[in-house]
Amino acid sequence: MIRVYTVSRKKLQSGDILSSNTLNNLRNKVDWLWIDSSDLDKKETKIISNFFRIEEKIFNEITKGKIFPCCERYRDYVLISIPSVEFEKELHVHPISVIIKEKMLITLRNECDTPLIGKVVETLGSYMVENGVAHPSFVVNRLFREIADQNSMALMSLRELIDGVEEKALAKPWDKSVTHSVFKLKKEISTLHRLLWVEKELMSDVKENVIPHVELDEEARLIVGDAIDDIERELEFIDSYGRTLDGILRLQDLGLIYRVERNLIYLTAVVLLLTVISIILTIILR
Repeated sequence: MIRVYTVSRKKLQSGDILSSNTLNNLRNKVDWLWIDSSDLDKKETKIISNFFRIEEKIFNEITKGKIFPCCERYRDYVLISIPSVEFEKELHVHPISVIIKEKMLITLRNECDTPLIGKVVETLGSYMVENGVAHPSFVVNRLFREIADQNSMALMSLRELIDGVEEKALAKPWDKSVTHSVFKLKKEISTLHRLLWVEKELMSDVKENVIPHVELDEEARLIVGDAIDDIERELEFIDSYGRTLDGILRLQDLGLIYRVERNLIYLTAVVLLLTVISIILTIILR
């Protein structure tokens, strides 16, 4: 799906795109345009790559969901990749790639990020009604904000899973499935920590105006700053989650030790009982 949002004479309009000619005609008639695309088919892929003149290899990497670690510049456009995560029973990562040119930008994403993009469009429309003007950088700014909020929800889901594992460990500390769950969660926590760190560094670059074609006014800079603060808190939460999982492993160790000690007591009692019986039988047989 390809949907285009155009800004002309302080008005925001939208429509679907079916050909490269439509995009070329729009480009000459509007102040700037934003192309939002998801789950592209071959025809749509060709329309986007031809319009932006993106190298085939790079475009294939983008559509396959590759996460670019930082800002990449090619010819006359800039590519950034913002990690968007969800956490239900396990971690799901679906990055939103943003290609920025002068007076144009494109977002390439997964269908599951449609609600997030809807919030950005709604905010953009409201902002233009109040202020009458907006720039492509506004979209990038709001994407950071909405993705940071979504990632916070993923951390809440992760916390619930950890609480469930902790309760199970308290009830059955010797259960081997608890150990499996702990190590699985530790692996996903490590991945999440890395992704949030990449996101934080990217936001810092945007805030410092080191990414071409992305400029923030003072208000936008404050919004990005708030998002960076949120990520820093989330990174602290992730560190605490890791310590919680380490505590669960120690609890299991203690539970196993207790179980072994209890079994030894039972065995000792049985041995003593058998010894007594043996002595009694020996006396009787004499």
